[in-house]
Amino acid sequence: MDGQRPEATGVHVSEADAQRQGIAQMTGLEAETRLAYARFGEREARGNSPLYEEVSGAIARDDTLLARIETLPAAKRQPNLVLGAARYLNAPETGADAFVTWMVEHWDAVERVVRGRATQTNEAGRCATLLPFVVEAAQGRPIALVEVGCSAGLALFPDLYAYRFDAADGVADRVGAGSPELATAVSGAQFDLPMGLPLVAWRGGLDLNPLDVLSDSAKARDNARWLEALVWPGQTTRAERLRGCIATVRGHLGTHPGERPVVVRGDVVDDLDELLRQVPDELPLVLFHSAVLAYTDEATRAEFADRMREIASRPGGFTWISNEGPGVMPGIAETVPEGVEVPAGRFVLAVDGVARALVGPHGQAIEFLAG
Repeated sequence: MDGQRPEATGVHVSEADAQRQGIAQMTGLEAETRLAYARFGEREARGNSPLYEEVSGAIARDDTLLARIETLPAAKRQPNLVLGAARYLNAPETGADAFVTWMVEHWDAVERVVRGRATQTNEAGRCATLLPFVVEAAQGRPIALVEVGCSAGLALFPDLYAYRFDAADGVADRVGAGSPELATAVSGAQFDLPMGLPLVAWRGGLDLNPLDVLSDSAKARDNARWLEALVWPGQTTRAERLRGCIATVRGHLGTHPGERPVVVRGDVVDDLDELLRQVPDELPLVLFHSAVLAYTDEATRAEFADRMREIASRPGGFTWISNEGPGVMPGIAETVPEGVEVPAGRFVLAVDGVARALVGPHGQAIEFLAG
């Protein structure tokens, strides 16, 4: 997931809420649970998942189910987690009434999953919008690649996937021969798209709750099923992409076990150095994060940004790629070119603190900004 510090207290929000509301509503819930579910359906699910839109509205009208949800700790009541738990347990997706009725009848099981799990995403589709800047940073050299908020680590293997960059005129540039193919719509300023893939010599990740989906074990397969349950109903492309990336990386590690990432369980600031100490000094370090710092308070974001500036002097070289909602990272919004408005639902991708592109939160689009 992308979430960091607040996870210690169970605090999570959807990525879109984090963009709009900032840390003031980091629980992802308004004061009233009924209102939270109504707004989730109207603002989050509408246009993205018809079933979740209907289910959220039905929950907002169901006093019995609302009362049960309100027995959960406040940070565990968020729709993404509760609905994801129901999907994980195979709630029927034939309609809102059937889904909500099933939740009431199976609430004890839903509650156990909610209390034992956290909302996490591992959206490898973001690799398509990150790739141009990772390749640019590498400059043809082998690199160390680090992700803060790595979740299951799928985004640490951008060199294993194939990419399609779709221009508005219908022309598509393709890079890589792996699978699955990650596609993104390209627009904006002129930018030299990558001609090849980065050579990743070392991989590392940091997360408060890293998930193993890559081992050949029942637990890893169950974790993969949880990640898929968090993909919203109707988003079949995302679900297929998740399954494809897991299969690709799992297969690669089966023949290249030495390429398994070094993963540290810890806080975005307090435990970062434990991971960075293990990065080979001679390799250029490319560190990235996507929809992570939105889950922290302003003081943590400022501390993290300061640490990024300190790391810039490391011997092998350093590039910091930030992929967050507008206004999350201090000072980055001010680097968006004058006259450019960030559309709702877009992230600002910045390199070394300077905005370089506006991107879709799942990697579906990239608008390059003029330098």
